[in-house]
Amino acid sequence: MKEKPKWIKPLIIVLVVIVLSAVITVFLTKDTALTQQEEAMRERGMSDEQIEQAKQFIGGPIAAVLGGVFAVIITVVILLIFSLLINVLIPVFGGMSSFKTVFSVVSHAALVRIPSTIIRIILILLTKSLYVSASLALIVPGMDKGSFAYRVLAGFDGFVIWEMALVALGISITNNLSKKNAFILIFLILLVSIFIGAALGGLGGRPA
Repeated sequence: MKEKPKWIKPLIIVLVVIVLSAVITVFLTKDTALTQQEEAMRERGMSDEQIEQAKQFIGGPIAAVLGGVFAVIITVVILLIFSLLINVLIPVFGGMSSFKTVFSVVSHAALVRIPSTIIRIILILLTKSLYVSASLALIVPGMDKGSFAYRVLAGFDGFVIWEMALVALGISITNNLSKKNAFILIFLILLVSIFIGAALGGLGGRPA
């Protein structure tokens, strides 16, 4: 990767997995989602006719397709922003910046999402719930899922930490950065993103 940074193949594989995960998740949790959405719509005072139309859309194939498209867009944007941020900060930590190399490392590390997706789908099949993860949130199963503390714990996902460790190792080799500084840089970004994500997650209110 240092000599010939390539990112197209791993990125395509990751995006295909993301799309399949989104579509499968929509169909596996369709009944639960419909029940939750119906309750929310009734609380907003929607008529039976409006609720029925909304349920047909949510339970139809269009919702699954839109879910897949949205997941792809979000994934690409996050990977690009993450790579750009790393590239900007690498010189501060003593390395040499190269966006193409960083993006190649990030794209390859993202392949960890394949086993992560498989485990997630298995857990969804077993629990019929969208709230599944391999994070620290597992140690407090009764915690309010809308709380700031729960969102912070959910951010410390085992697969995400694995992915970040691979990114740190990758940039330490390809961008002439010491291993120590690489890990400090990547996990500092991870910590900040977890707390920002947890704070922003509260703006949407409690989960339905």
